[in-house]
Amino acid sequence: MKVLAIESTCDETAAAVVEGDDRGIRVITNIVASSADIHTKYGGVVPEVAAREQIKSIVPVLTEALNGTEMKDVDAIAVAYGPGLIGSLLVGIETARALALAWNKPLIRVNHIEAHVAANWILSEVRKTTPKLPAIGLIISGGHTDIVLVEDYKHWKWIGGTVDDAAGEAFDKVARILRLPYPGGPSIQKAAEIVDETFEVSKLPRPMIHEHNLKMSFSGLKAAVAKVVGKELNPDQVNGVAREFNEAVAEVLARKTAEAINVHQPRTLLVAGGVAANKMIREKLQEMALSKGLDIFLPELRYCGDNAAMVGAAAILNPDYIEIENLGPEPSLML
Repeated sequence: MKVLAIESTCDETAAAVVEGDDRGIRVITNIVASSADIHTKYGGVVPEVAAREQIKSIVPVLTEALNGTEMKDVDAIAVAYGPGLIGSLLVGIETARALALAWNKPLIRVNHIEAHVAANWILSEVRKTTPKLPAIGLIISGGHTDIVLVEDYKHWKWIGGTVDDAAGEAFDKVARILRLPYPGGPSIQKAAEIVDETFEVSKLPRPMIHEHNLKMSFSGLKAAVAKVVGKELNPDQVNGVAREFNEAVAEVLARKTAEAINVHQPRTLLVAGGVAANKMIREKLQEMALSKGLDIFLPELRYCGDNAAMVGAAAILNPDYIEIENLGPEPSLML
């Protein structure tokens, strides 16, 4: 099955051509245009600006993604229909509807959260196998921090997650406190990597880490950081707090995921979402999985953030066909 996929849930505009089946997904093209640089001066995503930039980018992105592909060879068009920003979702959805109508192609709607997990089925030179199920999935992004049980690809069960801020949201908020640029994840990781090891910084809490459940909390970490830092920030303090914060988040994620593994005894751990690109978090989760003798799947960095290849992968693995006139955005969509 070959799919043209579109992703426009937040500030990225993406299109991809992918093909495959439940034995693995091969990416033919994967084009992403981001307006993150524009949002940097605002300290976060401005929905109206994001949608306006997507309107500008969607045709060039699609043109590049389709380079070398004949539409007669495309079996379906897939698009992420939620969750996300309403204006951004409409850009992708209306484009997909128009193309499906013009080219007489079936339309597949894709849950954006599910798509992040589906990135783990993408094959490459470094990954030639697909996950064995059942699996525990850890979805960590700017809008979500969830633990799910994936019994088979069409049957998911939410089993835990954050009770307040998502992990990625916490990274952005702490970055603002430390006066680091948006997006917060890469900025905090960069600062954490250049910290002076001799510089002492107050230890931050690991919220709910000792509770034997699958609940997480990250809003308190932001408040703790605000108490630790003063009005005048020096580079050593910024870097030290960034590292301590990054470690705190990584430890909480690893501990709570371990709790889920202990309870459900999966064959595989699947990690997904933009925050899965964080080096320290990847290392903590790999160490934890190794200690339990569990296979762990982490998407390549290019497939961690929002992209259309993951949307195409989800469409192939679990095609949710829908009539053109019935497709609409669902900004608050859940798994």
